[in-house]
Amino acid sequence: MNHAQRARDNAISFEVKKDGLQQRQSGDWVLRLTVQAIDMHQTIVAAAMGTRFACVLVEVNDDESPVDHVAIARDKWRELGCAKQAGIRCKEPIFRAYLRESWGWIDVDTEEDAAAAVRQFCGVASRSDFDKPGQNEARLKWHNLDNGFQAWRVAERA
Repeated sequence: MNHAQRARDNAISFEVKKDGLQQRQSGDWVLRLTVQAIDMHQTIVAAAMGTRFACVLVEVNDDESPVDHVAIARDKWRELGCAKQAGIRCKEPIFRAYLRESWGWIDVDTEEDAAAAVRQFCGVASRSDFDKPGQNEARLKWHNLDNGFQAWRVAERA
């Protein structure tokens, strides 16, 4: 039996409400949660102070369905448009590492280098050109580049 299976088998499930949040001088956070009396599990009550627990929290809607934060973030990203997305990505050192490693653009060390590489790859004179009419091909190239970056990031974490 692996750690994930043991965790599932020993999980304690109950509803909590966020009651407080405070950051200490050390940078650590104190999160205070309120549990209804009927939901409080005896294992938690009996545990000594300082007992460590692994914790998983899932925000729920009023209908008890999980809030889809991934979809919300994805929609906000899409609403930015290609020009702003490219501007944000070019500022990210990890995006520049992706350009160097995956596309062989050796001299991509600065935001300006990344912007030049994106313009070259997408065939635009300026990132603002993405938002102009008739730039569907450039926008498609940008989306392909950004999707490749996101896939690369996931693979790097695995």
